[in-house]
Amino acid sequence: MRHYYAEVMGNGCPVIFLPAGGFTGEEGRSLAEALRDDFEVHLLDLPGFGRSEGIEQIVSSEQLADWVNDYVVTHRLGPVLVMAHSLGGAVGLAFAMHYPKQVERLVLLDQGHKAFPRVPLREYGVFGLTVPILSGLYRLFGPRLVRKIETKVISDEGTSPVTVEQVKAFCAQTGLTERNEIRRALNDPAKFGRGGLNLLFGFYHLDVPQLMRSLQVPTLLIYGDFVGLDDKEARVTKSAMMDLQRHELPITYIRMTGGHFVHWNPAFPIEQVRQFLQVEKVSCLS
Repeated sequence: MRHYYAEVMGNGCPVIFLPAGGFTGEEGRSLAEALRDDFEVHLLDLPGFGRSEGIEQIVSSEQLADWVNDYVVTHRLGPVLVMAHSLGGAVGLAFAMHYPKQVERLVLLDQGHKAFPRVPLREYGVFGLTVPILSGLYRLFGPRLVRKIETKVISDEGTSPVTVEQVKAFCAQTGLTERNEIRRALNDPAKFGRGGLNLLFGFYHLDVPQLMRSLQVPTLLIYGDFVGLDDKEARVTKSAMMDLQRHELPITYIRMTGGHFVHWNPAFPIEQVRQFLQVEKVSCLS
């Protein structure tokens, strides 16, 4: 049986929250606090990040879906609501695509509309330059390569609390207003563990837009337009949204001015999210 780590808040229909890479389930705490009167929110650490056991093999969309489904089945949650951001959004999307009867509704936070860049400098910094090469080697050597890399990068040492300057820098880069919830999440980064690289490489090879176009589950996509923050990313986002909206999909779209961390935007439409999730409340309690 896999080991999962999740913090559970609230009462009502179960909601699975899946965080971005580098974050634990703590990233979704402010959402859980806002929804706790109506929903039981499971703030789940991703496999190989934080305190959940990693996937010790090459990761496909099916295996990501199985990982979430095993948690749902083990905890007897029945069909669930899913809310997920970034890397977690790709995991949630895979779950909804492969197990549509297990997902009542899906809320994607800035995920699904754009393909992951082949050279992910924004996401991984300078390390992004090496990702295409490492990815090719990964296809050849698989988990053996991962184990060798992980022995060099996994550390048992704890992390130091973030400084005021680091919080300011993060907020300036992402176009956010400094808030306690951001500092809280930055102070609880996901510890990189065994299987973490399998998840990252699996994500790198996912065709996320194709998964999106296969959706059968009612979905709310809340995305950042990057206008005034990053002109290139704003153009990429606009083009991706025009392409996605040409397809007849069960998706409701909400555009937000700003960047990737839409749920930390002060204008985040939490009441619209609540209403979207409550549509299925009777069925999940019956």
